[in-house]
Amino acid sequence: MYKILLTGASGYIGSCLHQSLKSKYKFFLVDKKKSNSLKIIICDLNNKKKLDQIFKKKKPNLVIHLAAQSLVDEQINKKKYILNNITATKNLLEVMKINSINSIIFSSTAAVYLNKSTKINEIDWIKPKSQYAKSKLKCEEIINKSGLNAVILRFFNVCSAITKPKIIGELHNPETHLIPTLVYKNKLRKKILIYGNNFNTLDGTCVRDYIHVQDICMAINKSISYLKKNKNVLTTLNIGGENKLTNLEVLKEINKITHIKSIYNIIKARKGDVSSLTCSIQKAKKIIKWQPRFSSIKKIIKDEIKWVDYLIANKKKRTFKNYNK
Repeated sequence: MYKILLTGASGYIGSCLHQSLKSKYKFFLVDKKKSNSLKIIICDLNNKKKLDQIFKKKKPNLVIHLAAQSLVDEQINKKKYILNNITATKNLLEVMKINSINSIIFSSTAAVYLNKSTKINEIDWIKPKSQYAKSKLKCEEIINKSGLNAVILRFFNVCSAITKPKIIGELHNPETHLIPTLVYKNKLRKKILIYGNNFNTLDGTCVRDYIHVQDICMAINKSISYLKKNKNVLTTLNIGGENKLTNLEVLKEINKITHIKSIYNIIKARKGDVSSLTCSIQKAKKIIKWQPRFSSIKKIIKDEIKWVDYLIANKKKRTFKNYNK
């Protein structure tokens, strides 16, 4: 069976990806954090010696690199982004080369792009604002120069939950992403904070492109097939749902589905947020033969509601930086 080493395996996307593809591939799950439900090989990617031992023992055919300092919060020390994203990626690539592993799929971010009111494609201007986005772009540059076969996937706003065979969703501490926050607080009738209403959009709130995590898993699956069939390739692809919704439009859709009217306040926009971030996925359709199937806003919200119902039933609380009551 084709063998894949997956970094960041205990995280949201990593857990969903493993569940989606474990019947097709043999996974070696690497993370510096334990998981209650997965058999994780505990390893910080900055520990090159241990990482090398893992590669020598497991001999993977391909690496999927999801591990990262991922909270988009400018109060996080810049050094953490450098260490956990840039230095860790350098170490991973060096160990791959030592062990003659030549193929990698890297999860990057749409936040590397310059703000634009129309759909972004891969040749548009790059200008990351947040430290997180800057570190991801630096990782892309390192991979581009590595000589490895690589697919770099620039994810737009990943959300929702996988519901079969068991439910897996997003549970960050604190939670900062829009849809999990809105659905959770709507269901519990808690006050919602919307960051900014002075953006250059229809209603003044941010416009984003939302993609169901199941479609992310399918894009990675298509990328694996692409790298298995092709050698000496390097491509960067947008992976989004090709929808275009403001924060308030998402909130109204949630209200409609749950039949609960949300209570919300508008507060100051966060540093690093841009007014609009939506994408063209024509290149991904062409190169890896992928397109989203699960990313209608109704499907995203309904599956997120199932996840929130699961959290509430199992007394698992979401925490929030600015409003945690």
